Amino acid sequence: MVLGRPWTGFEAVALQEATRKSVREFAAHLGVEMTTVANWRAGLSAVTPRPLTQELLDTLLVQVGPDVRERFEQILAEGEMTLGARRLPARRTTAPVVPAPGYDATLLTRLDDARALVDRTVAACTVGPVMVDLMEERAAGRVLAYTRTPPAQVLATVLPDVLEVQAVATQRQPAAIQSRLSEVTAVLGLLIADALMKLGQIERANFWYGTARMAADDTANLRLRAQVRAQHAMLPYYYGSPEQAVVLARAAQAQLPETADDATALAAAAEARALARLGDTAGADLALTRAVHRTAELGDTATDEAFRFGEKRLLLYQSGILTNLGRTDAARRVQEQALQLYRMSPDVVVDPALIELDTAIGYAVDGAVDEACELAAQVLTTLPPEHRTTIVLTRAAAVVDAIGERGRGRREVDELRHLVSVRAEVAQ
Repeated sequence: MVLGRPWTGFEAVALQEATRKSVREFAAHLGVEMTTVANWRAGLSAVTPRPLTQELLDTLLVQVGPDVRERFEQILAEGEMTLGARRLPARRTTAPVVPAPGYDATLLTRLDDARALVDRTVAACTVGPVMVDLMEERAAGRVLAYTRTPPAQVLATVLPDVLEVQAVATQRQPAAIQSRLSEVTAVLGLLIADALMKLGQIERANFWYGTARMAADDTANLRLRAQVRAQHAMLPYYYGSPEQAVVLARAAQAQLPETADDATALAAAAEARALARLGDTAGADLALTRAVHRTAELGDTATDEAFRFGEKRLLLYQSGILTNLGRTDAARRVQEQALQLYRMSPDVVVDPALIELDTAIGYAVDGAVDEACELAAQVLTTLPPEHRTTIVLTRAAAVVDAIGERGRGRREVDELRHLVSVRAEVAQ
């Protein structure tokens, strides 16, 4: 039994297996997101559910019948390795498989198309729940891997998933199935939009955010509706109008008023960051307080899963908020704390780079031009090329802008400006 001690992902998945529910069914029964269950399956004992979720698991374990409890105890006794082996197909990595020399990439593509056709034929011209389960599990896997995957690779891996979903969604399905297909479409569309944003494909990203929003609004999932709007707020913040970022962030929070959720915490932080850039100090402080409270209510989580909002992402946003408000000393304390946490996730490289560029902007604001240029140049030269995308270069250019007239004729500033220009050309 687990009651009386903390749950891990292993025990949670064991309970899912014992109840013989799919990922979606188990998530719905607990009242959590499907990606939460997928995260347990991927991490097993390395993952610790949030305190509120542990209470839900305790309650479920008490409620299940003796046959389910017996299967649960048996799975625990067999151990994590046995469970992991049985769940291996659902825990496969999302990185594309590199064919061995001599394999025809076109042939492999045709095989993928043939498999999708066979799946649809077996489903007897309609989409069965099992097929939608597989689509949802693949989408959850993409979300889990997103923060560690270069954006160009995201586009290459997610596009076939989108096409597969749409191939069966073009014919109207029963309402319950259609809603699930729309949810998968919204999640995949959001990943594509976010990757395009990082690559500086602003117009395309905006269209895909719109597609994700339409798909989300085709469902009754208010969390997903809020998430799409909250994520969309990043696009105008980095490339467009902070005012539009505020509108989207507030629209996200309006979907779930007075509710603690990853989406509402993110949206409150996004609102605060945009208001700080607009110079609305009081509004930014109020929204940041809301974001802090929402995040605290969620409970801390060590996951780097996309669309989750924990302490690390809150610190990332605080870095931008305080930097925009000119509170550079407070910003540096937040940045040091954030970077220390991100060191525990060495595969996540873009967020720490953005935080360091905030630090460089703070140096520039304080008149420490040499330090600002040195740090910004270090970020641009050490960041892996596949992650050195337009969103990073935009923040590096903001360092030069923050230096302003103080940098006129200074060699360090000219070198940084040239480095940003060269990297921008390469990124195109």
